[in-house]
Amino acid sequence: MEPTPAGSVEKLLYLITEQAIDHAFMLVDTEGRVKWWSRGSETIFGHTAEQIIGKPVGILFAAEDKDAGIPDWEMRVALDDGPSEDDRWMVRRDGSLFWANGIMVALRDEAGQSLGFGKILRNRTDIKEQLETLRNAANDAEAASRRKDTFLGMLSHELRNPLAPIANALAIIRGRTPDPSHEVSYALNVIERQMSLLERLVHDLMDLTRVGAGKVDLRQEPVVVQHLLGDVVADAAERARQRRQKLDLLAPEGAIVVRGDRDRLHQVLMNLVVNAVKYTPEGGNIWLKASTEAEEALIKVGDNGIGIAPEMLPRIFDLFTQADAARADSQGGLGIGLALVKDLVALHNGSVQVRSDGIGKGSEFAVRLPLLRQAAG
Repeated sequence: MEPTPAGSVEKLLYLITEQAIDHAFMLVDTEGRVKWWSRGSETIFGHTAEQIIGKPVGILFAAEDKDAGIPDWEMRVALDDGPSEDDRWMVRRDGSLFWANGIMVALRDEAGQSLGFGKILRNRTDIKEQLETLRNAANDAEAASRRKDTFLGMLSHELRNPLAPIANALAIIRGRTPDPSHEVSYALNVIERQMSLLERLVHDLMDLTRVGAGKVDLRQEPVVVQHLLGDVVADAAERARQRRQKLDLLAPEGAIVVRGDRDRLHQVLMNLVVNAVKYTPEGGNIWLKASTEAEEALIKVGDNGIGIAPEMLPRIFDLFTQADAARADSQGGLGIGLALVKDLVALHNGSVQVRSDGIGKGSEFAVRLPLLRQAAG
């Protein structure tokens, strides 16, 4: 291929600077005065070539940058350290500001002597506004999260305060009523059950605020998954029995061992099992399965209960999200337990997912935890 004649290259370069009107091209002499001004520069800044050539390039900078000596600083950087890149506010001829992204390059002859500078910039106010919008949204979300954590902390403490007096009063009534009537016995049992639910709610709220504040200390130790699941099944058996549900545990004989806080992992799985009991009709089936995949322990809690609508699946672990709250069989709740499950599992460097084929088709939660070791049981 024949080399391109110099005149053609110069023509192409001229056409680039004249036709790329969304970019400002300018040449600045060693004293910082504008020597050449492109059509794009006129479009962006509003100065014609006749109005700007010979003027200090500093008149294009915002007042605070001029006062800080930024124009001279840019030239020194370009001379001493190479191209000087900047993102700053610049001034149009009418005094309005725009956010510019640009670069200044020192121009030298064959002997290395400075001939001046080339400066190219582009109006990126749109990007600046988008970034500001995102930053403001992030700040607002962070502030809302702090307010939420503060509110939950106050709420959990306010709810906890009356629990002890109520429990004491209940104990006194039971102690002074050794042979209560059927109606009194029923009322006391209702109070005890609701007390238990309230205590669990308060504990979940307090744990959620502790996790959010980074105040949860895990007592890390080797945990045998089969032993953990056995305890969970034993603790949940009475709940399932009252609803005539079948609660099964399926696990291999070889011990699956993870490293974690046994109490917190028990809390995670109990939350999942209690939810399964709550959202599975009487006579339904609930199961816990343990296995390994690659370097992870996999624990599944499933049921053939009311299921989860597809549109709810992406949000099921969000705080205060309760699937199908309007359904008569949804059993109520504040949507706290699954948010706590997600946070506690994350503290163990694990993950939790949910699968459901839809309303009326049950659901299955899968907890994955890093595997410590797998040994023969």
